[in-house]
Amino acid sequence: MGESQILHVPAGNPPSVLVIHHERETAHKLAQQVIEAGFEAYLCPDFPVTGSLPQHQAFPLILVALPGNGAADGHFDVQFIRHLSRASPASQIVLLLPAGIPLATCCEAVSLDVAGILEADGAPPFAGLPDRLRQAWNRYLAFQSEGQAAEGRRIFDETGFAGQSRAMAELLMQAKRIAAVSDVPVLIEGESGTGKQLLAEAIHRLDPKRSRHAFLSINCAAISGTLAESALFGHKRGAFTGATEERLGHFRAADGGTLLLDEVGELSAELQPKLLRVLQENAVLPVGSDREVPVDVRVAAATNRALEGAVARGEFRLDLFQRLNVVRLRLPPLRERPEDIPLLFHFFLRKYRAYYPQGVVDVDPRVYEVVARSVGSGNVREIENLVRRILAFKQHGERIELGDLPKQVLNVSPTRTGGGPDLHPFVAQAVAELLRCGVVPLQQITDQVERLILAEVLKLRDRTHAEMARMLGFTRRTFYNKLRKHRLGGPGGRSRLDPESRSLAGL
Repeated sequence: MGESQILHVPAGNPPSVLVIHHERETAHKLAQQVIEAGFEAYLCPDFPVTGSLPQHQAFPLILVALPGNGAADGHFDVQFIRHLSRASPASQIVLLLPAGIPLATCCEAVSLDVAGILEADGAPPFAGLPDRLRQAWNRYLAFQSEGQAAEGRRIFDETGFAGQSRAMAELLMQAKRIAAVSDVPVLIEGESGTGKQLLAEAIHRLDPKRSRHAFLSINCAAISGTLAESALFGHKRGAFTGATEERLGHFRAADGGTLLLDEVGELSAELQPKLLRVLQENAVLPVGSDREVPVDVRVAAATNRALEGAVARGEFRLDLFQRLNVVRLRLPPLRERPEDIPLLFHFFLRKYRAYYPQGVVDVDPRVYEVVARSVGSGNVREIENLVRRILAFKQHGERIELGDLPKQVLNVSPTRTGGGPDLHPFVAQAVAELLRCGVVPLQQITDQVERLILAEVLKLRDRTHAEMARMLGFTRRTFYNKLRKHRLGGPGGRSRLDPESRSLAGL
């Protein structure tokens, strides 16, 4: 029992889909549509009876439709879906529900974290099924990277680099691949304050060969002349006036590890050919010496301007640029990844809380929304400075509130027509999840949300209808029309909630 039956394997290596339906004929039709969508289809018709999945096969996707198992009243068997999730936790479930399902049922399905919902109107084939399967497959691939995401969170906790945005996740994956090749130079581009040094440190930490050795950074814009050459390559005792003792220089001090040349585009014309030779020969010539010293260093170079422009203007050597530009990474500015702001806030809270007497441990989510609108060219450094300022001036409380933000941050208004605060992002996220599942149109969602709000307002027994109307920004006539539209009671009558409204009110 519980053995699956393979129907067809399309060309290539397609994802496998387990089709579960209590009616064998409908299951075969569903499986045929799955195959035509480019997937591999399996049947497991006895699963609803035995409750067991095939042990030899891992299914990325499970398409389940059980209209005869607890769904006759428009609801599905919650315990069955939970059991299915436990039996195959890595699988993404696409759920077929009967036509005309209420919003409350969709919300219940979303709360179980199904990958997609499709309204089964009539018999297969269903128009939206291929799209639902593709969305579920993409979601499966995303969940497969959870181990990588955990590694990303570990790196972030240590360095402050990475984030939950797609751009930063992709960048971290590139950094991990680069770290495995210990001798490849890396050119890191990004605006000032985006965390170029943090990215270089993350690559160093991920490098199994070099992470045991030093990570050093030198700002090329701050060095020039003989002292600059000495800072990079070292000098012998007596090499010049004031050289009273030997100096190793950054390259030899970082031997075995990583050296970051920050703002490499500002490197002087005199130093550029000498740096080029070091990259070519893997050896440095200390000032005042006639013998080169071998070095084993990964060179990471960071710049906040495009080096191609400097090359075109003759300010930067083409051959040096080509040596540095083996692997090129671009750090996106924070305004392109505002979803990383909460992570950065908490990282800097942990970093600086020991320096301030307040025991701040939490942040009002509305703070992130305001900061996302105000962040400028300061990027990550701007968030760091903001957190330090808040901690320095905060008098009491364990939570950063809107009132703790500087006036210049609060005064940056969002671009919208209405006044008052924004809706909490969780509301928008919930609506987006319902739309993602593809069953409920936006108008139906807004109508039922309006109905739910009216039902909640009517519970305020100490308010008159006129006061309720003013609270909602309605005239009294409009308020009564809304009540009649949603069948919630009228003038002088007791408000009433039908079963669906009570169900929604309890979500």
